[in-house]
Amino acid sequence: MTGIAAIEGNGPHRVLVLHGWALDSGVWFASRALTDLSRFTYAYLDFPGYGVNRSKPPAASADAMAAAAIEAADELRWDHFSILGHSMGGLTALRVASLIPQRVKSVVALTPVSPAGTPLDAATYATFKGAWADPGAAIKGALSPNITERNLRNLVARNRSSMSQPVWDAYLANWTSPSFLSELKQYTGPATVLYGQSDPFVTAGYLADTIQALPNGQLQSIAHAGHYPMIEQPVATVSLFEAALSGTPAEIG
Repeated sequence: MTGIAAIEGNGPHRVLVLHGWALDSGVWFASRALTDLSRFTYAYLDFPGYGVNRSKPPAASADAMAAAAIEAADELRWDHFSILGHSMGGLTALRVASLIPQRVKSVVALTPVSPAGTPLDAATYATFKGAWADPGAAIKGALSPNITERNLRNLVARNRSSMSQPVWDAYLANWTSPSFLSELKQYTGPATVLYGQSDPFVTAGYLADTIQALPNGQLQSIAHAGHYPMIEQPVATVSLFEAALSGTPAEIG
């Protein structure tokens, strides 16, 4: 099956799960132990070039990433489903919803990068590209300053096992260059954008245009988390995204 690394649960609410730039679907491991598999069925996608899809060339654009997600849903024979995406995957989740709004029940974008693109000057772009040499320093310094050393080591180890430098470079171009903000109005279903309060990059201000462009969007923060809330605060994050997916109040223990 196209890029599906795992399918978990037997619940009636189907959720396609998309990962971000630095890791494959393994980024969800901590949260997967906490999900409600009686209410939800989760399918975890690896984008082309990552994880179980590593033999394929990377997607050439944000639209190509959305096409890969839609193809996976088609192969699952999911006519209606929700989408959960992290960072670059959050961007892709919003793109899928804008392309096939009639099939998407709800969207949760966790620390998503912007559908308007994230223009970087040449020096900053080179810094992001060069972070392949030491992704741990980039994650700790620019994305999740309070992440534990153990979680950081695991992130870096999984980064190296799940992708290559050409894939890193290709998807950097993908997530910095989309331009479909004006098309978010096509999706009128519930869209929840979650961000970590200590994320220096994806902040409430950075997300303001995205929330404004969504007809039915809401913004929520996650305390004591940076860019990887599902790793840094998995209990709170799962509670929030499952509540948002189903439209029920979150219960955070």
